[in-house]
Amino acid sequence: MGNKYYINIKMKENNNAGSKAVNDCNNILKQCGIEPYTLNIKGEGLLGKINKVFEFEKLKKIPENSVLFIQHPIYINKNYYIDVLKNTKKKKNLKLVFLINDLDSLRKMFPESQHIFEHIDETMYEIADYVIAHNSKMKRYLIEHGVEESKIYELGIFDYLTNINPNNKSIRYSKTLNIAGNLDANKSNYIRELNGVDKTINFNLYGLNFDKNVLTSEAIHYKGAFPSDEIPSQLTEGFGLVWDGNTASCCAGNTGEYLKYNNPHKLSLYMVSGLPVVIWSQAAEAEFVKCNNVGLVVDSIEDFSIKFDNLSENDYYKMVENAKNVSYKLRNGEYLRKVIQDIIKDLK
Repeated sequence: MGNKYYINIKMKENNNAGSKAVNDCNNILKQCGIEPYTLNIKGEGLLGKINKVFEFEKLKKIPENSVLFIQHPIYINKNYYIDVLKNTKKKKNLKLVFLINDLDSLRKMFPESQHIFEHIDETMYEIADYVIAHNSKMKRYLIEHGVEESKIYELGIFDYLTNINPNNKSIRYSKTLNIAGNLDANKSNYIRELNGVDKTINFNLYGLNFDKNVLTSEAIHYKGAFPSDEIPSQLTEGFGLVWDGNTASCCAGNTGEYLKYNNPHKLSLYMVSGLPVVIWSQAAEAEFVKCNNVGLVVDSIEDFSIKFDNLSENDYYKMVENAKNVSYKLRNGEYLRKVIQDIIKDLK
């Protein structure tokens, strides 16, 4: 086995929550002794385009017989980077390990770029020596699309590196659903429908794009926006809601349907916070929630009301303890570390 690298995209500091999963994965890869192969992306306009091409050309200089870990997809020079990897793999006899962050051909969130993402994903299936899938449902999808089962390793849940320990705060039994993330009701229409949900359920909302003119129910409480390394300390009662799509009655639409396959980073946020979750019954990660007894599985957000009314305080705090056990693993990067170690062992 040759040198081991991971592609490290270095660009202007980005403080949005979406970058945390990528940064955490990079840190865990580094902790596992894998060296960063850094591409410095900078500049705008024509100079920026030239810089991107020049930086991705560096991939052709990776030493022969190396193992390269790639967080997939890379959104810069989308078509170009996957074709460079394909050609370089052949010329340099590389082993390529793809850690899936998203499958955009499946998510269908960017219709104008659908053909590009289909090319990227299909090329990844073709050239990957190993693929780190989110869960068993995504693994099955990859097999159906031609990836050999022996190449696929399941992550289970995304790690969430933080120094915040949920044992240092009190968590309160409460008929409350917490929603952390983008609160744009035009992007996730189910948020708009919270106005009509059973008023005995309280909603605590955290994040950007809150519109008080859209969310008018007295049961909805906006708590502000916090960086990803601070939000775990703010979540102190009830449950975290893992939901997406067009409606509160089920997870419909492209983003809702995508929950049948992906590991939402929100689940990791709530778990690392020591907070049990409420998750859609058809979500891929509903299995994780049930197996670890860290929350409630529902068909609709409205169903939470009855489920909570039948949940004892004692049973709630058992879920809290289980969530704290998962939190310890997430804070220490144990889920991805285990998969990386298994792949490296197989490479030997």
